Amino acid sequence: RLVHAVYQFGGQVDREAYAIYSDDGGLSWSMGSAALAPDGDRAAEPQLVELADGRVMLNTRTRTRRRKVAISRDGGASFTDLVSDPTLIEPGCQASILRAGDPLDGEPSRLLFSNPASQTARQTGAVRLSLDEGTTWPVARVIYPGSFAYSCLAVLADGTPACLFEADDYARIVLARFPLGWLQEDRAG
Repeated sequence: RLVHAVYQFGGQVDREAYAIYSDDGGLSWSMGSAALAPDGDRAAEPQLVELADGRVMLNTRTRTRRRKVAISRDGGASFTDLVSDPTLIEPGCQASILRAGDPLDGEPSRLLFSNPASQTARQTGAVRLSLDEGTTWPVARVIYPGSFAYSCLAVLADGTPACLFEADDYARIVLARFPLGWLQEDRAG
């Protein structure tokens, strides 16, 4: 199954996050139901990551200055209610989430998350590490202390994680490469 995060707003829809999915290699797509917040909060710019047990986690920007997450047990067709993640603070900004280690491949479970780790301004760009499928984020390392906005995580061909982000009040696009060991050093200390 192919799964892609989507959000829409305008008209009668006030910022809903959901997934579209395809079971035929992308020839046709179905729209899943929206992940909703019981408190009426709006979702925007969602990201998806597949968890080791096959569930799909939706992680989305909200108005609460904290990311909210929802889980799909049916490949993106439906989601649980959105719940605030108290660790993932932000000023309201697009973020990125990525699997960087898969137990199905014999690797330790590792999820990476990047965003501006501030509730007041798009600054203090951080990468966080979860070793328990996004339940907790015990490791956080600042990759750029200044102005930091939209970001996108990737794993390069050599296995090194990288983060592409807007910096210096949108004047520059920066690519920061960092070894996983650099993130895990923080966990030891």
